[in-house]
Amino acid sequence: MPRRTQKATERSGVAAIEFAFVAPVFFLLIFGLIEASRALNMKQALTNAAREGCRTASLATTLSSDKVDAATRDYLAAVTRHANNPDKVRVTVPSSLATCETGTELTVSIEVDFQDMTWLPLDFMNFRPTISAVQCVHRE
Repeated sequence: MPRRTQKATERSGVAAIEFAFVAPVFFLLIFGLIEASRALNMKQALTNAAREGCRTASLATTLSSDKVDAATRDYLAAVTRHANNPDKVRVTVPSSLATCETGTELTVSIEVDFQDMTWLPLDFMNFRPTISAVQCVHRE
């Protein structure tokens, strides 16, 4: 059996150096997955909120676009604390619901800057993605 010529003390600290090289990449991947998941969650919430606004706008009894805006923001209130802030959550609803005829196509769109929703400081990279959702429905 061959003898070991290398002592264990000659390799002390190698694991710490390897961790120093691997850890930043590992944590970057973990935080990237978390933020990508949050972005997909926000996209789904915006789609559902736009659908809720369309459902309200399609009713023949809805005569005010304020009701549509309120229904959309009420749905988003469970997802984000910025739901009632028109600067951070931009909702576009049909303006003339009182004069809409049956069968008219109505569109509700929502737009949010992901920078306002993320936990990471994306501003230093000049990276400002926007998440949006659009839903269309016909008036009853």
